[in-house]
Amino acid sequence: MGDYTLVIGSSNLDIKGRLLNPAIPGSSNSARVRTAHGGVGRNIAENLARLGSEVVLLTVVGDDNAGDELLDALETQGVDVSRALRVADTPTGVYLAALDHTGDLMVGLDDLEIAQRMTASYLSDNADAFFDCDMVVLDLNLSDTALERALELGRTAGKPICVDPTTDERAVRLVDYLSEIDIITPNMTEAEAILEAACKARPDLVEALSHIQDPDRALQTARRLVYLGVNTVVVTQAERGACYATEFESGHFPAVKVDIVDTTGAGDSLTATLVFGLTHEIGLSDAVQLGLRAAAMTLRESATVAPGMSLDALYSGISQAGIPQEP
Repeated sequence: MGDYTLVIGSSNLDIKGRLLNPAIPGSSNSARVRTAHGGVGRNIAENLARLGSEVVLLTVVGDDNAGDELLDALETQGVDVSRALRVADTPTGVYLAALDHTGDLMVGLDDLEIAQRMTASYLSDNADAFFDCDMVVLDLNLSDTALERALELGRTAGKPICVDPTTDERAVRLVDYLSEIDIITPNMTEAEAILEAACKARPDLVEALSHIQDPDRALQTARRLVYLGVNTVVVTQAERGACYATEFESGHFPAVKVDIVDTTGAGDSLTATLVFGLTHEIGLSDAVQLGLRAAAMTLRESATVAPGMSLDALYSGISQAGIPQEP
């Protein structure tokens, strides 16, 4: 294994408002509004660092106070941000989330124009970072050319590649690259969007995929993505937990029941914990269970990354499930 995990993706400020009562459309609604540090790539990097991984983050922020704040906080957590790109003519990205009174996302707005500045050239300038890592982790807040270059650099370095599809809209961009991806962590709608796009691009797949059947719709979807070339698929299902599939094994684990404060960042914590497990000789099924515990910890917090996230916290919460106490 390499010396660190290489994460490539967005860093932004989150502005999150949670309604105090059921939403009244077309009217002002009482809410609690908070700010937090966010961005899928940034969230994954911070979670990994809190779990004990060495992490290098390739990201872009503005040459502004928000950019300073984001990078300083990551450095405090031990994330190497020395390669982060600062740009003077575009502000640091912002994500605005409107949450209902249960803490679930109603609508999210992202102003991530700055993410387009994370170019293929920037990644090429940091090509050496790919060779000493144990895994490359990508979010899809990348331009098409940057995504293609990141996958190429990962393949050239011979490193496993994990992709968080990020949104339904962005997920469909993976159709042409599925056989180049080792691990993918979509939610159910992202997974189905990828399958639908794949079948539109190749109508001959419809019949082939129809032979892959499972009573569990999410597990069926995961197995179909494996058929399309992904080595390991983990599909998150919100309150239903998560399922996983490879060519050789598959399974499902229920969610850990908690009182939800905010759903933002829960999927990112699961992805990070899965990556941590797979880069620290933890088996896939155990890593998925750890990921569900990490998601539960995040759901209980208004912060996008749970302040108490640690490997000890995860193991203390699920030792009764039969997972070994030491990785």
